[in-house]
Amino acid sequence: MQPRRSSRYAAGVVITSVLAVVGLAACGTAKAPGSGQTSLGPTSAPARAVTDQPVDADGALACPASLGSAEPVPVPQKPQGVDGAARLLPDRAPTSLVVCAYPVMDITAPQPLTAPFRLEKRTVATGAERQRVADLMTWAPRWNGKPRVCTMMAGNETAYVLGAAYDNAIVWVAAKADANSCSTSTNGDFTSGASLGVDVGTIFGARPPVPDTGACLARSWGRLGDDQSLAPDGKPTVVVCRNAADGSTRPTELDAASSEQVADALRALRTRPTGQTCEGSGKASDARFTLVLTYAAGPSVRINVDPDCRPAVLGSNLESDDAGSLVDLVEQWSPPIPGPDPNGSVSSDGSVAPDGSVAPDGSVAPASPAQPVAPAPDRPTQAPASH
Repeated sequence: MQPRRSSRYAAGVVITSVLAVVGLAACGTAKAPGSGQTSLGPTSAPARAVTDQPVDADGALACPASLGSAEPVPVPQKPQGVDGAARLLPDRAPTSLVVCAYPVMDITAPQPLTAPFRLEKRTVATGAERQRVADLMTWAPRWNGKPRVCTMMAGNETAYVLGAAYDNAIVWVAAKADANSCSTSTNGDFTSGASLGVDVGTIFGARPPVPDTGACLARSWGRLGDDQSLAPDGKPTVVVCRNAADGSTRPTELDAASSEQVADALRALRTRPTGQTCEGSGKASDARFTLVLTYAAGPSVRINVDPDCRPAVLGSNLESDDAGSLVDLVEQWSPPIPGPDPNGSVSSDGSVAPDGSVAPDGSVAPASPAQPVAPAPDRPTQAPASH
């Protein structure tokens, strides 16, 4: 079969089965395997047949030579061999993974970058890097379609296109690393509200790693299934996090039985899609807390609860007006403590320092993703930015 070339790719050949190209020392041609479908649980669309796609001499997929858009970042092909609408990437590490990087904004450039955005770097991932990408994208939460609150900081932006090849499937994922973490990520069928380009940049050395700060301060984009339930399937361990008046965070880890009660209470709440903002009532913030649900595999889930805001419960993808029974339940193990001044300085972990002072970490910055800051009392929230 003759290789099929595409103007969207750099010069290369085709790949459809990594097993067939592992031994390649130079460019060649690989036949497409059958359209066997990976078992990913319930699916919402049939798997497409796997077709020939270009590869480079190293046997990994060839990167597009340029991108015609950064809003949104396009994928070369929609998922093949798996139900791409079920999740961003299959629940296993790919046999081969290529990462294609395209600068789309450079604030030091004399002129703004414009399409077509040229390929700057192509990276073939190591085994460890492939596993990290799989861990990141297998559990990426589905986007609820609502715009999120976004800051307007200026910064360089890089669009990433990742080509993941499996023994019977090929999936491309497009993501962007932007200064405000406002971009979505997609494989063409499944769109995640998570700005996964930020994490891709960290995995492949373009951004500094995020330090481990413990459950209460750890960043989370959310988790697959959090568009259906505030507490996605599984048996999570729950940590209750409260911000104290001195700016510190006080964690309370619940045991298995108590964690199960909290998860059940979250699942019982009436919910709707959220834009991750609430309107304050002007009361004290002592009753506010965050629930962090940690699972045996995959990312945690963060849920902000404030009885004095409406809606009172904010998850990554869902919100609920009624927090009464949940608050009563949690306060059995984690009673309210004197909270920070809601008009104080906002720290990088989303806490508010007392008396308008700077938080203990010395920083004043927007809240981490999936950890919105409750608005000041009697001040309606600003409309979320569209992206």
